[in-house]
Amino acid sequence: MQIIWNYPELDRLLKSRAGPVGRDLHRRGLKVATAAKRQVGVQTGALKASIEVTHGRNPTGQQVMVGSDLDYALMHHEGTRPHVIIARPEKLLRFTGRNGGVVYTNRVNHPGTRANKYLTDNMYLVLV
Repeated sequence: MQIIWNYPELDRLLKSRAGPVGRDLHRRGLKVATAAKRQVGVQTGALKASIEVTHGRNPTGQQVMVGSDLDYALMHHEGTRPHVIIARPEKLLRFTGRNGGVVYTNRVNHPGTRANKYLTDNMYLVLV
């Protein structure tokens, strides 16, 4: 018996976003993104709104990436250590103090941020 490979159909099946593998990967990515949006901290809503699913091809087939391109998304996910925040030259930092009053200063000691693993915590949802 001889096997005749239908390479275009095999490529659609395994490597196309419209094929069954691509649809399943995209569905799994959406599931992680939805759960991450529920878990992520919301101050302004910008981080929550920026979480997206990107589906593409790579040399071995397909890939789905879930995440945000905001510069502070990684700090929110991984947490930060205590650090000093210094204002830009000729500028001041403005925040609400402990007593509720507005404070202006050129430097502040930030206590750090506890990690919120909103992406990796939800990976279990898509593991087989």
